[in-house]
Amino acid sequence: MEFRQLEYFCTISELENFTRTAEVLHVSQPSVTKAIKALEAELGLTLIDRSQKHVTLTAEGRAFLIHAQRIMQDAEAAKQDMLRFRTDTRGTVHFGVPPMVEAYLFPDFFTKFHQAFPDINLDVQEYSDSDEIRERAELGELDFGIVLGGEEERGTNELLILEDNMSLCLHPHHRLAACDTVDFHELREEHFILQQPRTYQNREVTARCSQAGFTPDVVLCTSQLKTIKQLVANNMGVSILPDFVTRSDVNFLRKPLNPPIHARVSLYWSGHKVFSIIDKRFRDFMESYRENPYVQAAHA
Repeated sequence: MEFRQLEYFCTISELENFTRTAEVLHVSQPSVTKAIKALEAELGLTLIDRSQKHVTLTAEGRAFLIHAQRIMQDAEAAKQDMLRFRTDTRGTVHFGVPPMVEAYLFPDFFTKFHQAFPDINLDVQEYSDSDEIRERAELGELDFGIVLGGEEERGTNELLILEDNMSLCLHPHHRLAACDTVDFHELREEHFILQQPRTYQNREVTARCSQAGFTPDVVLCTSQLKTIKQLVANNMGVSILPDFVTRSDVNFLRKPLNPPIHARVSLYWSGHKVFSIIDKRFRDFMESYRENPYVQAAHA
């Protein structure tokens, strides 16, 4: 069964005439007749009653027409949907972000993106950690997401946006305040204030402490970065945060760590994603965004 046969059959059912069908479809009448006979032979049924002046469908033909029209409609819908991938310049990008990005990088990014593409809407959802963003993207619920990770978490379907150091955050009167750098083994007796367990920050800090021979004493896990920073400023514990999150804070100190920890901020999308023209524009914008002054300042 060929798509061409279905097209001829549906047109004949509407026009009730082989000659007119051939004219409308810009083919010869023998081609139409041959295609319909081949279709009937394949099905083993007579679909068209040719005994009258105007052709009509048999009972079998009327039943088959329902299926043929559905196939034609689905084919047209598929064609239009695929055309959208090449031509649409308006639409919505479903975008997931973790708390660090939403609070400290997203406002600048959103402003620049909206100025460049005012006809593309961003449907932004905050998720507690990067793993959930990846999961949602793989399920097709997100077009893109921003994820945080280290060098070992690089993937082929990720685009690096920003790489920054993570520093120890502590009170100005802390016993380590005079140190130029801090080794992890020096943090054995400290109280830690961290993000939720599934976050990159929590996993990486826990792993580094384990490598230094101890389990961190975590007094609080929270997704609220303002809470973490305020508790550090209140001398309730220490934390380890990316510099782009703390660079403007003056209520506590930042100290480089030994060995250092890096935070990579990347754009993530499903490995199975088919890119529309909107998706391509969004990814291209994010690639160019790495060169903007805000991101450059984060490396200063």
